[in-house]
Amino acid sequence: MILLFKSYKKTFILFSLFIAILLYFLYKYNNILNQRTLDILVSNQVQIAQNELENQKNQALSLALMFSKNQDIIKNLEESNHIELKKELVKLIEIIKTYTKHDIDIQIHTKDLEVFTRSWEDKDFGLKLESFREGLVKVKNTKEPYVSSELGKRFNIKAIAPIFDKNSVFIGSVEVIVDFSFLIERLKAFGIGSIVLLETKYLDIAKYHNNNKVLENFVVLQNSFNKTLFETLSKNPKYLKNDKFYYETNDRIITQIPLGSFENSSVGVLVICFDKNINNF
Repeated sequence: MILLFKSYKKTFILFSLFIAILLYFLYKYNNILNQRTLDILVSNQVQIAQNELENQKNQALSLALMFSKNQDIIKNLEESNHIELKKELVKLIEIIKTYTKHDIDIQIHTKDLEVFTRSWEDKDFGLKLESFREGLVKVKNTKEPYVSSELGKRFNIKAIAPIFDKNSVFIGSVEVIVDFSFLIERLKAFGIGSIVLLETKYLDIAKYHNNNKVLENFVVLQNSFNKTLFETLSKNPKYLKNDKFYYETNDRIITQIPLGSFENSSVGVLVICFDKNINNF
């Protein structure tokens, strides 16, 4: 009887141990499965944000290419007529705003990369931009259009197209400037909160942002200000370090996407956040 009891006890212990091991591996497998599911979700949301950013760039580039063929722009640039060219730019901007609801700015540069005319202000004529506008230098050297998130007095999307005279001689370039506000609104439609941050070390160039709110080593672009996300990042500065692909906070995911570079160094980032329980993949 005692031997039988010991045999049952041994069998029960072995069975319990088997169940415990099985449950442990099921738990580990479930965690791995959940992690992979979350990784896919984050990758998809990042892809959505990147696609929307590319859409904004492509729209700006399309406008720049269209304006580069505008005969009034070409004529006034050739004749060094700042006043008439400014009138033409303002007219074009009003047309774009009427049909697309987009707010844009336009800048015309000379072949020597100097400011010729700006749609938003009447100053800095003749200012040399070569030292800090890598996109302009690229367009001058390649004679090809170019778009990027680029540093200047402001940090925004800049689409640049070369301007040629009737003999196909390079005489300057046209630049369409779009801020990130429309991108922020587009991402909201996908349930993605976002905020654009500029590295503080570039404020000597991006003087327009000198009085913006500060987050660690970044300043917040006012047209992208998201109060909830700003407060979360203020309380959790580690989320800005980019040591991980993404961070989890309560039921939200926070990750970031690089935005532009200057002399091979990151200029800013787009930080996005979204509900980790959504199912859109």
